[in-house]
Formats: sequence, structure tokens, C-alpha cells
Amino acid sequence: MILEDLRIERIPSVPEVLVTLLKLCHKPQVEFEELARVIEQEPALSAKILHLAHTACYRPWAEVTQIRRLLVVLGLDTVRRLALTSAVHQYFSQLSPGHESFTAALWFRSLLCAHLARDLARLTGYPAPEEAYLAGLLHRLGQLVLLENFPEPYRDILFMDETEARIEQVERDRFATTGAEVGAELLRQWPTSPFLADAVRYQNYPRSDLGESPPLVKLFNLATRLSRGTGTGALPPTDLDDQFFGLNATLLAEVFHRTRAEVLETAQGFAIDLGTGTGREASPARRELADYARNLALLGGTGGLHSTGLDTRAALERIRRDLALVFALDEVEFFLCDASGERLLGQPSPAHPACSGYSLDWQSSAGLLGRALREARPLSSFDRSSGETEALVDEQLRRLLKAPGLLVLPLIAGEVPLGVAVAGIPSPRRLPLDEWRTGLNLFAGQLALLLLQAREAEAARETEESVGRQQRNLEVRKLLHEVNNPLAVITNYLHVLGLKLGEGGPVKELAVLREELARVGDLLARFKDLEQPPAPGEERLELNRTIADLCTIFADGLFQGKKIRAELDLDESIPALTLSPGALRQVVMNLVKNAAEALPKGGRIDLATRDRIHKNGALFVELRIGDNGPGLPEHVLNELFTPVTSTKPGHAGLGLSIVKQLLDQLGAEISCASGPTTGTRFQILLPRTLPREASAHA
Repeated sequence: MILEDLRIERIPSVPEVLVTLLKLCHKPQVEFEELARVIEQEPALSAKILHLAHTACYRPWAEVTQIRRLLVVLGLDTVRRLALTSAVHQYFSQLSPGHESFTAALWFRSLLCAHLARDLARLTGYPAPEEAYLAGLLHRLGQLVLLENFPEPYRDILFMDETEARIEQVERDRFATTGAEVGAELLRQWPTSPFLADAVRYQNYPRSDLGESPPLVKLFNLATRLSRGTGTGALPPTDLDDQFFGLNATLLAEVFHRTRAEVLETAQGFAIDLGTGTGREASPARRELADYARNLALLGGTGGLHSTGLDTRAALERIRRDLALVFALDEVEFFLCDASGERLLGQPSPAHPACSGYSLDWQSSAGLLGRALREARPLSSFDRSSGETEALVDEQLRRLLKAPGLLVLPLIAGEVPLGVAVAGIPSPRRLPLDEWRTGLNLFAGQLALLLLQAREAEAARETEESVGRQQRNLEVRKLLHEVNNPLAVITNYLHVLGLKLGEGGPVKELAVLREELARVGDLLARFKDLEQPPAPGEERLELNRTIADLCTIFADGLFQGKKIRAELDLDESIPALTLSPGALRQVVMNLVKNAAEALPKGGRIDLATRDRIHKNGALFVELRIGDNGPGLPEHVLNELFTPVTSTKPGHAGLGLSIVKQLLDQLGAEISCASGPTTGTRFQILLPRTLPREASAHA
């Protein structure tokens, strides 16, 4: 028997416990502690939590093994959907109402063994008693799986009045495996300790074979022997000799009686009937589960899928989790229709990044993806007719997903094809389409609606943001128009002042002021069209001269208060460049101003230029601006060139954002290196574009 053929998502829970969990999930305020107390007392629910945590959606938390911590990772919404889908699965289960007594007896034995294993672990000083408890709770998981998948033949085996060794032999003869082997193999796949799987695997081995086994295996073997007793009867087994831990029979009997009383009290709290009858009448709890299933159907599938706040990527992750939860589909990838609606494009995926390279014409593709979307129905690669050749794209996807077969779900909202979900499946028994087609169709329709709502919400947000940007640009233009008026007045008065002072006045200083005011006006004009590149022209930039002029201005103002010194290392061979001098001046001013504000008294700013820097076949001129300051904090480096709220009074936080915008317009590149001991250094690579008359001689 192949383990992958066994359906695990539908293993039965005790109805009374499942109803209790459902009621908790619908409380307005419920704590994870309350949920954990219920789930940790039910083997099937605990197994489903571990199975879900094993899926691709939750691999970042693969090291989390405790049920309580896993509940926090999964979240309340996922736990609620798990309880609801468990109710639906159980309502439509192959198990008849008469099988409930078998499930209840299995639950009692599992919980009794769990409590005994934890008590023995504490008694013997085992460092992880909760691990021993989980082993006890899940030690009959394999029997639950076999009971669900083979209800009639396995019922006759499950309660044979024989030794465990004899029962295992019958299991092996009938199914080529045993319940212990199935349970252990599942635990090895899930986020649990390997010793836990070994404890379940060797639970029925003779004590004489376990002499060199790990402590948990020995301890658990003792717990399982102690838990057998007489079923739900009051007597412990008679062979209670303990050769591993030196615990005497009297002490073990006391542990048995105390633990049994606790489990019976728990059963009473859940109103579980532990009688041995096999009547065909459904219990009140089973009838209540039926009500939940019917109400769930009336509410529309899995409790209502809403996309509030989701973008497309988040919606796909939600769909991936739902498919893992409801159908135990682990590896799921998506192919969505492009804007034209004619091609399916593979979506980026951390698990399978190669998916993003797929592009298919779904209307003509011979593969399952195109066929499923054209025929508007789920398709499986195992349903090919004899002699039918597998399409190359299907073979490639199977290899990518490392699965023997594919299941393709069309995502169609109304009559709008949105794409497909593709899952790897291990065998045709894993999810037989004849049995699941209607449910898959209904579920795929719900998922498509979720995706459509997410896309529409995303488009609405983009429209809202676009309108907001237009409104902000309009306000900026109004403000800039108002600013230009006083600039024009200042420029005129500077001209008048120059005439009054005559040739003996500060002619050079007035010229610098006029030049800077002209540059401010040019910068304000650029602000109006930051999103549009400037028209090409024959502007000339004398890079070294621009830097030297700015340093002269800085020396009399910006640098003077802190006694900052500037160190220049300029490559005199740099020719004039066809770049905007105003843009470059603004870049240098912003970077130098930021450095000066961060430097302590007596700090240093280095400015250097180099000609003919080769990168990726292109030629650049390098400008380096560095300092010996304390460096930039990590959170600032992470968002270096994005607009932020400045911590400096009077600053809008746009300085470096403007630098990046201006350099992008120039076709230049900028990078930054910063550290607490090395200071901060910006490297700017300017395209080495020369004026036409100089190009021939460059």
C-alpha cells in the first residue's frame, strides 16, 4: 500500500469534541489557550493541525512542533475553517453512525495513553513530557486513517479480541502495512521529532528488542502497554514489570487509576458516550454536526470568502492555504490570464520560481491547463484515456512539482476566465475526480470569486492613488506658482542693488546669488514635471568647476559653524559633459548638506572625480562624495531614496528622493556604502556624454 493513496484530511473526530471546537470558534472573543485545550485532547484534530503545518504555505515555521504554538502560526481564521471543513468531511464521511462507538473507543485509548505517557515522562525525568503526550495522542492515528479509507474491512480488525502482535499481523496480511507503520510514516512527514515517530512505530515491539532504543521509545512502549488494560474498563494490565525505569507494579497501577479517572472526567465534560453499542442511530453530537454542515452550505462553502484588504498576491496565498486545508493539496501553483485574456502566465512562487517563465495560449494549448479552462471543469493527468499522449507542458509541470500527477482547477468567475490552479497529486486515489468533481467545481468557483474581488479592489486602489497623485500635483503646481513670485522680486532687487553698489561692490558675491536664485527657479520648474524626463538639449556641465564653486560657497556658510573641511581630489582630464548643470548642482548640494548636518565638529567631507569608468560596456564619469561621520542607521539605508518623514525640523524628508529622481533623469547611477567606523560614501556614475563638437576627439 502507498501512503500517499490514503486520504488523511477526512479522518474522523469524536463528534462531541468537534462540536465543542465549533462552538468555541464562533465565540466573539476566544483565546488560543481555549482552542488548544480542546484540540490537544482530540487525535484527529491534532493530526490535521500537524498536516496543515507541513504544507508549503507554512514552511517558514517548519521548526514549530507544539500544537499550541502552531495554532498561533495558523491563526484563528484558519483554525475556524479547519473545524468547519472537518464537520463537512465527517458529515459526508463513509463511516456510518454505528461506527461512532469505535471512534469514541479509539479516542478514549488515545487520550488515556497520552496522559499516561506524559505522567511517566514527568515521573522518570524525561525532559519533554509534552512530546510524550503528543505521541500518546497520535499513537493510533494510523488506525484512524485505515478506518476512514477502508471502513468495512478495517472495522473487523480494529476490535479483534487478540494481542496487538496478532492484530498487526492481520493488518499486514490485509493491507501490506500496519496502523503503527502508517502513523509513524505520517509523523515523519510532519513537523515532529523523529523519536516521536519511532515511539509510535515500535509501540508494540517486545520489551526485549528495545534495550538500546532512545528513552522516549522505551517510555512510550511502557505507556502503551499500560493503557491497554481492559479497554475502557477499570483494571490495568497484569504484566506491569518495568525493566527500563525500575518502576514497581503498585506505582504503575496507581498511575493508571489516577489517569483513567482524569480521562473519564474529560469524556463526561464532552458528553461522550463510551458504551460499546453499535446502534445505527446518530448521536445528538452527530446530528449537531449535520446542522453545522447544512448551515455552512447555505452560507456558501467554507464560511464566506471575502477579499477585503487583499491584493492579488495575498488572494493567491489565501487560495493556496484553503486548498491545503480542504483538500490536503500541498504544492499549488497559479497561472493567471494576462491583460488581453488570451495567455496564461505563470505567477512568481518562492517554492517554484521557474513557474514565472511559463506563457501559454490557453485557447489552443493541448495541455491540461488550457483544456481545463476551455472546458470549465477540473482535470487530472490520471484521467487520460488509453493511448493518449501526455502534453509536453504537463510533463514539465509534473517534474517541476515533483509529483506523479497533476490536478488542474479552472478559476472562472461567472463567465470571466481568470486562470488555473495547478496542484501535484501522488496518485489517482488521492483525490478521485469522480467523487470530488462537484465539490472541486463549487470550491473553484468560490476561489475565482475571491480572486476577482481582489483584482477589482486592487484596480480601485490604483485608480484612487492615481487620482490622489493628480490632485497632489495640482496643489504642488499652485504652490510653485506662488513661490515664483517672490523669487522674481528678489532677482530684480539684486539687479538694482548691483547697479547702486557699482563696480567697487561685491560683484562676485552678487553674481553667485543671482546664479543660485536662477538655479532655484529652474529646480522649481523641474518640480512641476518630476515624472517626465527633461527635453534633450546641448547643456554643458563642467563637473570639476561646479564642485569647486559649490565648495567655495559651502566654506563661507554651511561648513563654517562646525569647522568642517572639504578635501577635493578632482580628475582634471574630465571633459565637459552634455548634462544638466542645475540638476548636478542640486544633487551635490543635497548630499553635502546631509553629510554636514550629520558630522560632528571638525568633520571632513571628501569629494573626488574620475574619468573613464567602464561598466557593462558603457563609459561613465565617477563622482564620489564621502564623510568620516557616524554612518547611516539600518532603517535609513533600507529606504534610502524613498520619500520619508524627516526627523529634522523644517525638513520634508525629500532630499535623497530628489537626488535619485534627478540622477534617473540624467541616466546616472548612485550607490551608497555606510558604516559606523567608515562613515558614508555615495558613488555616482554619470554617463560620459560629450558635446557634439567634442565627440569626435573623445
